[in-house]
Amino acid sequence: MNTEPKPSSPPQARALPDDDIIDLRQIFHVLNSHRWAIVGFTAAVTLIAILIVFSMTPIYQATTTLQIEQEQAKVVSIEEVYGLEGGNDSYLNTQFEVLKSRAVLEKVVNKLGLINNPEFNAELREVPWYAGLLDWRSWFGMSEPGVEPDQAIIMRDTIGALEAQITIEPVRKTQLVKIHAESTSPELAAKIANAVANAYIESYMESKLALTLSATDWMQGRMGELSEKLKEAEQQLQDYREEENLIDLEGVLTLSSDELKALTDSLVEVRNKLAVSGNIYNQIRSGTMKKGDNQSVRAVLQHPLIQDLKQDESKLERQVLELSRRYGPKHPNMISARSELESIRQNLNIQTNNILEGIEREYEVDKANERSLRAAVDELKVDVQEINRKQFRLRALEREVQTNKDLYDAFFKRIQETSATSDLQTANARIVDQAFPPSDPVKPKKKLIVGIAGLLGLMISCGIAFLLEMLNNTIRTTKDVEEKLNLPVLGVLPKLTDKNLLDHVFNLFNDKSQPAFGEAVRTIRTSINLAAMDQQHRLFAVTSTVPGEGKSSTASNLALALGQLGKTLLLDCDLRRPVVGKNFHIRGGSAGLANLLSDSANMTDAVHKLEGIDVIPCGLIPPNPQELLSSEQFTNLLKKLREQYDYVVLDCPPVQNVSDVLMVSRHCDGLVYVVESGRMQTNAIQTAIGRLLQAKAPVTGAVLNKINPKAKDTYGYNQGYYDSTGYYSGAS
Repeated sequence: MNTEPKPSSPPQARALPDDDIIDLRQIFHVLNSHRWAIVGFTAAVTLIAILIVFSMTPIYQATTTLQIEQEQAKVVSIEEVYGLEGGNDSYLNTQFEVLKSRAVLEKVVNKLGLINNPEFNAELREVPWYAGLLDWRSWFGMSEPGVEPDQAIIMRDTIGALEAQITIEPVRKTQLVKIHAESTSPELAAKIANAVANAYIESYMESKLALTLSATDWMQGRMGELSEKLKEAEQQLQDYREEENLIDLEGVLTLSSDELKALTDSLVEVRNKLAVSGNIYNQIRSGTMKKGDNQSVRAVLQHPLIQDLKQDESKLERQVLELSRRYGPKHPNMISARSELESIRQNLNIQTNNILEGIEREYEVDKANERSLRAAVDELKVDVQEINRKQFRLRALEREVQTNKDLYDAFFKRIQETSATSDLQTANARIVDQAFPPSDPVKPKKKLIVGIAGLLGLMISCGIAFLLEMLNNTIRTTKDVEEKLNLPVLGVLPKLTDKNLLDHVFNLFNDKSQPAFGEAVRTIRTSINLAAMDQQHRLFAVTSTVPGEGKSSTASNLALALGQLGKTLLLDCDLRRPVVGKNFHIRGGSAGLANLLSDSANMTDAVHKLEGIDVIPCGLIPPNPQELLSSEQFTNLLKKLREQYDYVVLDCPPVQNVSDVLMVSRHCDGLVYVVESGRMQTNAIQTAIGRLLQAKAPVTGAVLNKINPKAKDTYGYNQGYYDSTGYYSGAS
């Protein structure tokens, strides 16, 4: 008894990886399975890129370095007239844009004659032979008549083409700017770069000259206006002086001011004096002074005569006092002294009254003086204010004359300077490094383009490989069989790459040079026996979805394997496209199943003993195979075969084409479904198996056929078959 190898555990027993984790082994498997397509596509793209790159016209680039000064020496400060002042970044950025302006580029086009160069003038280029094919209007006879191109449009397009070939690159944190010019000619590229720099400098100097001339014209016009205004102001000043008879207004104003000051001081003094005399006068007139108080009035006391009399009175009073100490009151000396004292006092009273009367008269005089002084001050104030008004008006006219004169003098001086230096211009830039014809082209970068093309080809081919892998809805691995078909995997058979083996694939089990295939068939045999251990006689049907999936070769090799365990019969139930008789080289016209079912032959004539098993071929192909397989004779034949053989293997037709297998499967103990790896869509196989299950067919499991010997399942494990050394390489 042969010892069967232990089959590998089904994929469900393995530890499934997390779906969120990228399986690098699966990615490698996809890339490896499409490696030749990826390599071929990448090589084709790279080759095409090489051909395109080497057919492209080389482009050369020349560079001129220009230094732009932010603030140049100003010989003539015309910028002040127009407000032109250079900033830092804004000024340099403005000059960078001026470098690319149409005016500068137009100078370059005219100087180098680029309008006659086909590289920049599309009108001069040769029309390719396929241009007419791309003109869809000509297909319908709608072509527009030829129109002579406008020179302005040609110049515009030429400038646009030149602008596309020029690049301005400022050097950071410096005043340098690099002018890159590209052309198919290295000499022309250098000329263009240098021409752009020179055109920019010339354009700047021309613009400055134009500003100078424009400023000169403007100042000349302005001077005429200022001259008229100055004459008008001077005439107004002279007319005003003549009208007001003004000769020396400053002296008159000074004299009037001094006179007003003197009158004001006199008025203040008179008012002070009037206040004192008025007070005394009021006291006297009101009678508020008591008798004897007249002599206490300050004005009386300060009078010289009163002061002398007071001194005499005091002297006599001392004398009377001294005499009274020595003499009696009736002494002649006393009487004489008292008489003198009384006389002095009477005289003092008389003089005091006279002084008081004088005060009253003085008060009246002071009042008259105060009124006259006040009137004189008021009159003089009016005169001074009038003089001030005239002075203000005069000064305003003088200021206007002086202002107009200053403006006129400034413009006259400026216009003289501008006229004298109008032909002297300073440039704001200079060429640091001139451009020279380059030796190597900058475009196309052949190595870079080819490398990128190869990389893109590789990425695209890998993407297509993964896309095809995602779109592939076929059964390719044992995991697909178990998950998508919900069937156990009985075994897998490798794909035969040797064409010499295809001639006898039906009995490859007996080929000692192919131990891997034989061990794979033994695995299938073991799985079938384990699935039907409780049945004494085993009758198995073998079918597939469509023809060509290897069901007949699988049935033949399975029968040969079962023949080592017991008496086995291989029965060809495919009465439409039989291949068993042809595979085993049974002579055509020999009796077979169709003859047995039509009672035209007996069992002895139909059974052929070949390679250790019995074989019943199809025989004569009948016109009604389905009726024969559903007949009572077929049922009785199978019962008879169960009794005579340990194993009966039925090679049945495909499920998708005909329904013969549905009739046969109800008599079987098991059904082996053969699936070719990577051929049929999953939904087609599921539909076929669904038909079998609806017919209550005893589907034992599936055999995955023609699998790549190096194929891996989703988890990266191989599919589980014996290699060329006979070692089982299933999942561990």
